[in-house]
Amino acid sequence: MLQPLQLLQPSTVAEASRALAEFGDKAKLYAGGAELLLLLRNGLLDAEVLIDVKNIARLHAVSLTDGLLRIGACVTHRELAANPLLRQHVPALAYAESQVANIRVRNQGTLGGNLAFNDPHSDPGTVLLVHNSSVVIGNDTGERRIGLDTFFVDMYATALEAGDLLLEVEVPWLPDGMMSAYQRLHRYQRPTLGVAVAVRVDNEMIAEARLAVGCVGPKAQRLAELEGKLGGVTLADAKKVVAEEKKYLRELLRPVDDLLGSAEYKLYMTGVMLGDTLEQASVILED
Repeated sequence: MLQPLQLLQPSTVAEASRALAEFGDKAKLYAGGAELLLLLRNGLLDAEVLIDVKNIARLHAVSLTDGLLRIGACVTHRELAANPLLRQHVPALAYAESQVANIRVRNQGTLGGNLAFNDPHSDPGTVLLVHNSSVVIGNDTGERRIGLDTFFVDMYATALEAGDLLLEVEVPWLPDGMMSAYQRLHRYQRPTLGVAVAVRVDNEMIAEARLAVGCVGPKAQRLAELEGKLGGVTLADAKKVVAEEKKYLRELLRPVDDLLGSAEYKLYMTGVMLGDTLEQASVILED
């Protein structure tokens, strides 16, 4: 059973930030609460005050301006999976959102909460990385923008500071001629491995590739060094290059053994699925 909690419902970012500063570690932000309430019920997290940010209108908006998709932190996974802007301009993200956990969690959970919690077994962040996405963070003194690759620090750790709120996620369109795809393995409604790829192919050669992997280790990661090795090679050769990079993947991703799979299994499947997802994105490009 949950202990009684004080509930605050600010209507502005500044009000929410001041409440966080006033109550410190006693306060937790509440939007969908899919992860938060589970932790509270199981005694893994303590709180005396919940700061409900759902009354901040800006956090519910989804808009498109000059090739940049802006998603408010309180938009739910189910809303994003069905959103026509996502389905048209970032379909891999819409697909990833449709795969989050189960329908109850997708109805309740929010993109902002998902990213701020930074559970390593999560879908959206991996796709967002290949789109060079950023997050907008605000407090009572102003706002700042941080690349998502910098925002993710470690397992359950982000660049959020005391008094900070995650306000928006900014998702740039991919360059002309580049398409993305996302594939996952899952068990018990939680992803064991998520692979996102964006690729541009010219004359059957990879002209540009972006790769990201999540769920294998502490956080989702871009594979920048491996991306550089794929330029100018065929898709078939790209699969061979990926298969030879097991040492690099192990050192970067830091795979762990857990109930969802062994570290060796995850590494093996990472190589397989990177190749498969490159092929999938290339087929989408041809279509």
